Amino acid sequence: MSSTPSCRFCNTALEHVFVDLGMSPLANAYLRPEQGDEMESFYPLCVYVCKRCLLVQLPEFEAPENIFGDYAYFSSYSESWLKHARDYTDYIIERFG
Repeated sequence: MSSTPSCRFCNTALEHVFVDLGMSPLANAYLRPEQGDEMESFYPLCVYVCKRCLLVQLPEFEAPENIFGDYAYFSSYSESWLKHARDYTDYIIERFG
């Protein structure tokens, strides 16, 4: 990665840190018991907002197959999440058309 990351949408230099949560392991990337002595992978969670297009983004990201290969949570299995998503969609449509 270059020293100054750029926006994935408009290619403007990312200069404004929205929030910096430090280093974090991938969500649901659980180590198996036999991996107890291995170091877990950590990734920066420094979130930027583009001053030109206002896209909020991580300048560094992991490949989807590394994130979702053995993912333990699927939102489509959660009735409460599905209800929330439907309700929120209805609200946004009503508010913005």
